[in-house]
Amino acid sequence: MMKTQLTNELLTFESDHIWISKNIEKLLDRYSEQWIAVKDRRVIASDFDIERLISKLRDPAYTCIEFITRESLEMVL
Repeated sequence: MMKTQLTNELLTFESDHIWISKNIEKLLDRYSEQWIAVKDRRVIASDFDIERLISKLRDPAYTCIEFITRESLEMVL
C-alpha cells in the first residue's frame, strides 16, 4: 500500500471514530450493546457478536469497529 493511500485510510478511520462519538446517542438508541462497523461516517454492519460482525465485512482492517454501550469501558493495553 502506498503511503498516501495509508494516510487516507487512517484519516477516514479517525473521521469515522469522531463521527461515532458525535452521534453516540442516536447510535445507542439503535445499536445498544452491539458491535458496529462504520465506514465513511455510516454504519455498514452491526451484530451482538464481534466475530459475526467481522465476517460480514469486506475489509475489516480498514473499518472502524466499536462496541456501543452506556457502560464505561476500560481498556487494558
